[in-house]
Amino acid sequence: MPVPITFREFCGIAKITYAPAVTAAAGGFARYTPMDRRLSGFQGAIYRRPAEGGLEWVVGIAGTQPTDGMGADVVADAGFGGSTGGVIAGILLGPLGSVLSTAGAVLLERQCHAAGELITAARGAMGRSDRLYVTGHSLGGGICQIVASRFGVPAVCFNPPSVTAVAGVESAYLRTKPAIVSLQVRNDPINETGRIGRWLGKIVPLPTARSGGDAHSIDLTYGELGPAGPFTAIGARDPFSF
Repeated sequence: MPVPITFREFCGIAKITYAPAVTAAAGGFARYTPMDRRLSGFQGAIYRRPAEGGLEWVVGIAGTQPTDGMGADVVADAGFGGSTGGVIAGILLGPLGSVLSTAGAVLLERQCHAAGELITAARGAMGRSDRLYVTGHSLGGGICQIVASRFGVPAVCFNPPSVTAVAGVESAYLRTKPAIVSLQVRNDPINETGRIGRWLGKIVPLPTARSGGDAHSIDLTYGELGPAGPFTAIGARDPFSF
């Protein structure tokens, strides 16, 4: 049996996908492609490591970076609200809210398309016995759920928003039935997206004492899943074993 990729190893890949200069992650993963960065705000790359019987490939997707892409990520986040979010934005902000919601849907779809291109590229380079996964944090975790559903790829997501308000996502998930696991940190403000949608797959709670922005931090989550952290037992487990 191949050794599974642990929660902390997936978290390490999600973490370094924010850093174009970092090309290696815990567990022997090395970046296979240059970092893909686009005007839509998308940022991601393919990582891989040797494994028993072949290679393990992971598409990593970065989350919201407010200063990159002239704020495109922040607008893309609005796309997770779907039509419900558009109605709410319209009520709260008037015409400006409707424009923001429409732009968010467009940018989110462009980022999902870019993530799908990385999945396609990885599949084209893989051997018959290789395995492919997708991971990401925050906005990247939401995109993970979407592209995992469209392509039928297993996904491990960190602090993701709910996604079922996005048109067509839930039906794609029911059609492809990929294994999706999301680590949901207690007190993370992004959990409030559960008011307008649901998460796909299984949720593993992380009962940390952090709150506010600290609860959303991928760096702090990575530390808490590590050998000296309070949740090292979770960090050392196969996400798909929960």
